[in-house]
Amino acid sequence: MNSIYYFAAWTDSGFLLGCDHEHQTVKDAVDCFDSAAHAGSWVIAVENKALRALTDDEEAEFQRTSRKSPAPAVPQYDEYGFAVMVRVRFVDGWGWTTWMRFDTHEQAAAHARKGNKIVPFGSAKWNALRQSREPALPAPAFAPQESRHSRYEGETLVEFVSRLVPSPLDHCDLADRDTLLPVTDNSVRTPLIKSQTLVELVLKFIKKWERNLLERIYSVLISASASTSAFRRRVRQALRDKSGMR
Repeated sequence: MNSIYYFAAWTDSGFLLGCDHEHQTVKDAVDCFDSAAHAGSWVIAVENKALRALTDDEEAEFQRTSRKSPAPAVPQYDEYGFAVMVRVRFVDGWGWTTWMRFDTHEQAAAHARKGNKIVPFGSAKWNALRQSREPALPAPAFAPQESRHSRYEGETLVEFVSRLVPSPLDHCDLADRDTLLPVTDNSVRTPLIKSQTLVELVLKFIKKWERNLLERIYSVLISASASTSAFRRRVRQALRDKSGMR
């Protein structure tokens, strides 16, 4: 009569290792190495005290068996001494971590700085501080809907920006800009005060710059023309002097 059982196997440092159990099914063997949390584990069959690979049916059962996710190991700390906790910034927000541990509360208080916390090391309060997280940035404050400016009907984007962004030289208050005439038949609201907008200021600056540039060009042309006329007069005078000498 054939004797068959299975065991969980894995390698470590080039050695073949396995559990000491004689599992009757492939599923039981899979559960065994899942609990051991060894990566790359597989199942080996033992038939009549001889190791062999899994058959096609056994391999299919091995592939169908769901793997258990090993529970994360929770480190255990002895509750001894006092920890000085400092506030640091993690990826997911602000939290607390242990800076140093001291034997007595007096030693911890002597080394703690303003803003640090002193708690018993390994205590529930210490664990709670290590696991706590605070948002790194405050939640953005949104303005109420009624305080937001909106475009009037028929108002272009340039007019909308010009109305909300006044010129730096414009002393009119934004409240005065929004002083409007009653709604007309075409539902277009018109400001009562015609104040200088940022766009108008930029256009005025460009116009002034162009005028100054043209004045400079004109001055250069006049100077060049005067220099040319003087040069021609000298040439003529030189030619006349040369003819008189003959």
